[in-house]
Amino acid sequence: MDTQKSYLFVTWEGGGNVAPVLGLAQRLVGRGHKVRVISEPCLQKNIESIGAEFISFKKHFTRTDRTVDIIQDWNAGPMNLATFDNIIFGPAMDVAEETLAAIKETHTDVVVADLMMVGSMIAAEAYGIPHVVLFHMPEYLPGPNRPPGGFGLSPKEGILGKTRDRFLFMVFNRVTSKFLPRLNAVREHFDLAPMKSFMDVYHQADLRLMQTSKAFDFPISPAPKNVRYVGPSLDDPGWSDDPKGVLLGDSSKPLVVVSFSTTFQNQRQAIQRTVTAMADLPVNGLVTLGPSMAKEHFQTTKNIEIKSSCSHSKVLPMANAVVTHAGHGTVMAALSNGLPLVCLPMGRDQIDNAARIVGHGAGLKLSPKAKPHQIAQAINRVLNEPEFARNAMRLREHILADVGANRAVLELEELALAGA
Repeated sequence: MDTQKSYLFVTWEGGGNVAPVLGLAQRLVGRGHKVRVISEPCLQKNIESIGAEFISFKKHFTRTDRTVDIIQDWNAGPMNLATFDNIIFGPAMDVAEETLAAIKETHTDVVVADLMMVGSMIAAEAYGIPHVVLFHMPEYLPGPNRPPGGFGLSPKEGILGKTRDRFLFMVFNRVTSKFLPRLNAVREHFDLAPMKSFMDVYHQADLRLMQTSKAFDFPISPAPKNVRYVGPSLDDPGWSDDPKGVLLGDSSKPLVVVSFSTTFQNQRQAIQRTVTAMADLPVNGLVTLGPSMAKEHFQTTKNIEIKSSCSHSKVLPMANAVVTHAGHGTVMAALSNGLPLVCLPMGRDQIDNAARIVGHGAGLKLSPKAKPHQIAQAINRVLNEPEFARNAMRLREHILADVGANRAVLELEELALAGA
């Protein structure tokens, strides 16, 4: 790229969002662009390590310790009000004001916003700068052929499907409309017209980049004009360790990798039940805990190794299956290696990811409260019934092709040039 452009990213430490957002920022830096990132102090080292300029939030998103739980959503229902309250709308005014200050301080060609940073989208719109929304997960919004996210449902044809989707759309609208006054108060502060729907925040963006594979998703059809499927990020999070110290045991046995979320979701018991499930199976188990569980103690056996963290990009090529909460990053990492999954979704986008895995025949879904014998049975099935691995390998081809196309960077460069 001969013409350097200036991009302002706005994000937060939400676990699975970090690697996709910073991975895209790093690719822009690598092509000679200027990238600034407004985020939390706990991400400063990660941001500076990719060659971007770090700008710290001064209000609300001020954690120096990424394990502090500001979401408080681990026991939330399908329509996750804790996230709407604590992340999306509660701090929207602060996010908008700090984004605008950064725009005014340094010339900015494009604002790139994490999907939960609605305040940054408002600031960009108010200042007349193109803005892009990053969805680091499958489609969440309802459409003509699909229900809203959060319910773990697949598209359903016929009158029953349409009736179900209309009802859930009404539920979705009723819940999200409670937050419209907060959203429109921020818009009024910046002399912008009020919105009639929460979804307009995303539909009115210049681009909505879906950081997943279209082949994995249940996309809206016809697609909104601003939607582009750009493939997932397969970057490891900045806190992951090299797996050199991992002892994989008897190499004749299949390796099952267990991964249950970067952030706190009250997942300790699910991890312990999974460890118990594998104790008597003819497998090697590798459990990667992540920052939120790194200090917890688990009862284990000699065929299972537990690590506080481990680079999935280096371990998964040696694995045969993955047991997970079904966070999008872990799911994409597993499928990019053609691995079938056992999913115990705990909230957020996980129940929808699990629905897609089941829908594509690439794994099984269990309750997060599943008993050890149920988990063991599911692991046996995905290891021994070959159609699970075949379907995972089919998705692998699409995912790797999407990653290789580098569409997200190309879309951002084209938008910046169009706005010049």
